[in-house]
Amino acid sequence: MKKQLFWILPCIVIITGIVLMFNQSIADVTEQPEEDWSRGLKIGTTTVDKTLPVRETGDGNFVIQTYEEDMLRAQTFNNEFELIDEAAYDIPLDKWTRVFLDEDHLIYHDYSDIYNHDGNIIVSDAERFYPMDSTILYIKENNLYELNPDDHSSAKIMELNKGNEDIVPFQGEQQLYFMTEHSLNNDVELSIYELADNGDAKRVHTESFQIDAMQTVENIDFAINDDNLSYTLETVQKQSQGSPEFYTYVAETSLSSDQVPSLKSLTFPDPAGRGSLSEASDITVSYQNETVQLLFSAGGFTETKYRKNQAFNVYSATITDRGEIQSARKSNSPKGAVDPQWLNESTVMWLEQGAERNEVFVSSSNPSIIDKASGLRQDDWLRALGKTFGMLAKVLITILVTTIWFICPVVFIVLMYVIKGRKLDEDNSWFFYAGIAIYMLAVFIFRGIVFIDRMLARAPDYLTFAGSSYIFILVFALIAFIATQSTKATRDWYAPARIIYFAGAHILMLVTFFGPYYF
Repeated sequence: MKKQLFWILPCIVIITGIVLMFNQSIADVTEQPEEDWSRGLKIGTTTVDKTLPVRETGDGNFVIQTYEEDMLRAQTFNNEFELIDEAAYDIPLDKWTRVFLDEDHLIYHDYSDIYNHDGNIIVSDAERFYPMDSTILYIKENNLYELNPDDHSSAKIMELNKGNEDIVPFQGEQQLYFMTEHSLNNDVELSIYELADNGDAKRVHTESFQIDAMQTVENIDFAINDDNLSYTLETVQKQSQGSPEFYTYVAETSLSSDQVPSLKSLTFPDPAGRGSLSEASDITVSYQNETVQLLFSAGGFTETKYRKNQAFNVYSATITDRGEIQSARKSNSPKGAVDPQWLNESTVMWLEQGAERNEVFVSSSNPSIIDKASGLRQDDWLRALGKTFGMLAKVLITILVTTIWFICPVVFIVLMYVIKGRKLDEDNSWFFYAGIAIYMLAVFIFRGIVFIDRMLARAPDYLTFAGSSYIFILVFALIAFIATQSTKATRDWYAPARIIYFAGAHILMLVTFFGPYYF
């Protein structure tokens, strides 16, 4: 055992460092989006990349529509997202198909005609189709209609103004609302209508404003809570060269107000990193506890990836009374999260894009969901292994940074051989201790080339406490010294070999612990 001590001691330290490295990788890839919010829980797959329709039943279950090739699946989950029922419907499906589905009816639109479950045409040449909770709206020949799911009868609601080819519907707690938007150059006019029980549309709010020149409206969403109105506006400004620039605005007002609210330009702070979130998209607005809540996907900081620390995830945001934007992360995945939506005030759902199929995920503040989503999955192990191998590659590169430490005792040995010659092969203790002292002096003088601020900011807490660099340098030096001294009697190594071994073992132990965070 004593004969093997020279390699056993450093190997124990190095293996410990690799184990801690892997443990850190596991912690990174399984990090929750935020405290008291679960990781993503996979509940299904779908072939279509679009927001999935969801209906909450009276007993708190969720009916989620997912899509296969020429098949619609209606899956019913309880509040812990355990699958309790499933129904399949054979209808032609692609990314443009939209479906109205309740307990008694299935009606779908293929971007041209509206069909019943048997494939019979109910309405031909319908340009837009909006399935709501208990009714259907559609546009045909610049007119907006309501379709009764029971008897398939249509009732004209209103004629849309020229240029209004689309509406934005909103299902309120009591009433159904819809918004029309008309843009001309940089002038924007918004009108909101309330759909009465008799099918009449009453305009309850209108406003006109200007956006910056060269910007066009890309997407709009709104929500109503009693008399309160909030809406978001996503605009795009095309560039003569390079990629277009995207802007997001929000406004809050009341339906009864005749004053034009000021559009507030939104920049979302990154809750997990420094700076701001990038390329916010798929923005929806809602009211929760009478507070405006935004939900969207955006690029932000994550530790779940090896090479890059940016990924598209789901975020929410609120605006404080002082006008400050507070954002929160709702997913933490290396894959792209798109089409987020609230299922209730404590649960969100989104899609993660894949090559052939998109995976459906939920996350929640529900303790049972937090517990269920906390387990390690196969993808977690693979990503953790990938990060660990990547960190080991950084260790090898960091060794190059420590070259100046290693050169100093080597130069000392060469000079001593030039001056003293072969006499140094004798047991000269002063030579060994002088070489060790020169190496340690070089380590402390050039300590800053390894222990840089950026590395200390990235490294875990157990490596970055006050004075940690000095403590690790000295502790690993003691271990390397014990291992080196064991070679004197068991291996009959002369001083130069023991100096080189000491420096090499010390560097390997240090970079195993600190190298993965160097860059």
